[in-house]
Amino acid sequence: MDPLSDILTMFTVNRVFPVRFESSGPYAMRFGPYEHVKFSAVLFGEVTLQVEGAEPIRLEAGDCYFQTDGRPYRTFNCTDAIDFDGTAYFTGNRSIDGVVKLGASPPDKVVIGGRFTFDDEGVTWLREALPSVIHIRANAPEATFLRDTLSLLAREVGGGSPGESVVIGRLADILLIQAIRAYLSTSGPDTNNWLAGIADPKIGRALRSFHAEVARDWTVASLAAEAGMSRSSFADRFRAKVGMSPLEYLTKWRMSRVRRALLDTDHAFATIAERNGYQSRTSCSQSFKRVYGYAPGVLRGHGRDETEDYGELIPAMA
Repeated sequence: MDPLSDILTMFTVNRVFPVRFESSGPYAMRFGPYEHVKFSAVLFGEVTLQVEGAEPIRLEAGDCYFQTDGRPYRTFNCTDAIDFDGTAYFTGNRSIDGVVKLGASPPDKVVIGGRFTFDDEGVTWLREALPSVIHIRANAPEATFLRDTLSLLAREVGGGSPGESVVIGRLADILLIQAIRAYLSTSGPDTNNWLAGIADPKIGRALRSFHAEVARDWTVASLAAEAGMSRSSFADRFRAKVGMSPLEYLTKWRMSRVRRALLDTDHAFATIAERNGYQSRTSCSQSFKRVYGYAPGVLRGHGRDETEDYGELIPAMA
């Protein structure tokens, strides 16, 4: 599995609250802080998005945007309109099929959107790699595939067809990946993070090899060989792109996998450790505690010392 797919698959828990917003006339809504990642697309009309502390973004029909950092924001189509609480309005006026209407006239603005819910650690991974807003214009070359997905999504949200929620979930997954691809093909990461590493041809090649065989006995030298670089050049370039050393990244991702396995499975801890490149459950447990500050057993509702055998413990958390 390629690194981006691996990371998104690990941390995407589910999608919630797909909504279709149909409005007429002037309006201005404010929204408070939110969790996880929001996405929206303008199907018809024009609106403006303003994230707290940032410049307004004018959105036209066909534009798509993602909000990633949880900051309060407003949407409006008239600078003279008085703000009202958008969260409360959506909560009180959302129909059973996920449609929210504002105004008595036929709609002159239609927006569809939703929210991805991630594992808490997954949100951290995404927010360190993505800007607060990813805005993809309808006429941008990289929006070609997004338009097809948005067209399908627009037909589903609020349509009430059988299996609607499953189809929306699958299309939203595709939309998120396409949006990140579009972001990478334009400006790309302007900070040192894992996404910048994936985007780099040589570092990305080494990361693909690692994510495909996490349990392999990786070293800086073997990763450098995958990248086609010398050990020292690879280590320097990796740190410059990703913001940490190769071995720090390996440990971070392996511990993320160990954490997920502890939460989602009842596999013996020794098995989990081996599947993530550790021959000793003790060394895996010690790495886990260094990264998270607590022993692996805490995730399974037990207070044992981290060097004990967790093989017989039954998970207490889903």
